Amino acid sequence: MASASQWSPGAIFSPSQARHQLAQAKDWNYIDTWLSAKYSPKSAPPFERNNETLKILLALASWNESVDEERALVAKVEAKALEELKAETEADADAEVLEALNHNLTRDGRQSLESIAALSVSLGAASVDQAKYLAAHPTTRNIIGLTKLKFDLEQQAQRTKALHEKLLSDLDLLRNTLTKVQSDEFVPPPSLPQKTAEWNRTTKILTAKVQEYRDRLAALNNDEQPSPSLPEVIAKEKEVAALKARVLHLETQAKAFQGLPHDMDLARLEVERVRRELEMLTRQRDKLFEGLVENQGT
Repeated sequence: MASASQWSPGAIFSPSQARHQLAQAKDWNYIDTWLSAKYSPKSAPPFERNNETLKILLALASWNESVDEERALVAKVEAKALEELKAETEADADAEVLEALNHNLTRDGRQSLESIAALSVSLGAASVDQAKYLAAHPTTRNIIGLTKLKFDLEQQAQRTKALHEKLLSDLDLLRNTLTKVQSDEFVPPPSLPQKTAEWNRTTKILTAKVQEYRDRLAALNNDEQPSPSLPEVIAKEKEVAALKARVLHLETQAKAFQGLPHDMDLARLEVERVRRELEMLTRQRDKLFEGLVENQGT
């Protein structure tokens, strides 16, 4: 267990950080025990304790244990095979004859016998009897089975190691993500509920407006008038021409009133003044005309 000094102040208030430090303390206890067993009776050399060192030591300890298990399994298989060979040799009635023949062989004969023995071992044929050729012998079958089992265990150990490394990498990534999510960067602002309520109200209003505009557009599409015919277009053109002529006539009449005040009473007074001036000018014209006629008569 981790001592009180190993806990950070934040671990007391953060359950996730407390679990992380507890797991880290268990890993360090496992590493200390493993190093003590490897360096016994001496003590392990001092080293820096950090996350990277812990990760590397855990991987090294896992790999070392898998290698030790494989070495123990191979030694057990070899010891078992040797015991079976010794038992078969002791049970053989011709063992003494073979031993005497081995001691009395010449140098060339010994080399030839060793070559044949090596070839028999390579081919897995410890006997010249065809009934016991190659894999028919129980010991050979056991060795082949154990070799296959060893290969399967090695492959499984490699896959387990790769999976372990992948899990450690994913665990580090999740821890970094959790630390980032728990930072102040992801703390929502105090005005978020108010803004959310405002956005919801705006969304409802805009939804109603969109539906209203859709209904209006559908009504306009339903009330759409058919295209006018050619005679109707000609009649409308004549009406437009008549209206244009009337507008020009009205503009001509309106030009006569240019310069008048905007006030109606003042405009009437101005019209009355101009009318009296016109009457005076008309009388002057008549007098001049009469005088002109009289002068021509004399």
